[in-house]
Amino acid sequence: MRNYFLRLIKLFPMVFAASCSNLDKLAYIPKTTPQQWCELRPCIDMGGFVLNEPLGSFLVFALAFLWIASGVWFLKKSQEQKSRFWFGISLVLGGVGATLAGISYQAFSYELKCAGLEFCKLTNGFEVGYSVTQAVSASAMLAAVAFALTKGKFRSIVLGYCILNTIVYVGLTIVGLSTLNKTLLSFELLMLFALPSVLFVIAISGPKYFRSKSKLDASLFWAAILFILVQVAYFGYFAAGITQTLWKNGTGFYFSENDVLHVGMILWLWYIITAVGRELRDS
Repeated sequence: MRNYFLRLIKLFPMVFAASCSNLDKLAYIPKTTPQQWCELRPCIDMGGFVLNEPLGSFLVFALAFLWIASGVWFLKKSQEQKSRFWFGISLVLGGVGATLAGISYQAFSYELKCAGLEFCKLTNGFEVGYSVTQAVSASAMLAAVAFALTKGKFRSIVLGYCILNTIVYVGLTIVGLSTLNKTLLSFELLMLFALPSVLFVIAISGPKYFRSKSKLDASLFWAAILFILVQVAYFGYFAAGITQTLWKNGTGFYFSENDVLHVGMILWLWYIITAVGRELRDS
């Protein structure tokens, strides 16, 4: 299991290099000029570069630091427990992904997508790296739950799904890069591959929790439920158009759906450390 994931992680540089050579051809949808970009989000001229979304950038990098620190803590406290090892790997990858997202979606989005161009670009290698790390992170989290709550043939099936899910997603990403297929590089495709892992955690831990009231089962079940609720808050905030209500034509207070997501994930990490970190162990 560990060797498969290490081999997949080694694909990241190749994915990143391939993205850099192709993604400049994809334009942001709808077509957006650099001026319009800075009307949609805060742009601060720092003299040598433009910084985007200072509050959001602070939140996402704080989240990334906490995510990686939490993962390192799990790895140091793994005590040869495979469940704790893979949960640590999941958290570290989540933090790496958050860092990549903060660089491109927020802090340096203007510099990476718009600077010197007539129309802003759709995406770049940082965002592809974010998607891949998040997909692998979700599979690693499910692997941790498999070692904690399952045994025998069922455990092998779950671990097999984790490996297959990661291989297929990375493969589709490479195809998307080579063909410039926007669907294969989309956030929606990432959710299609990452969300089932969270639902599997609920399906595995839920029945055991309601039957046995085990603290381990409870911690993993509620961790997955809280993760889903954070995503619901993100999409609900986006659908309600609150960002645009608070920020009109370049003025007002900018607090986006991404900021809601990052605050929610910081609270989720607190639960992970205080609840899952105390109970997680191999079956």
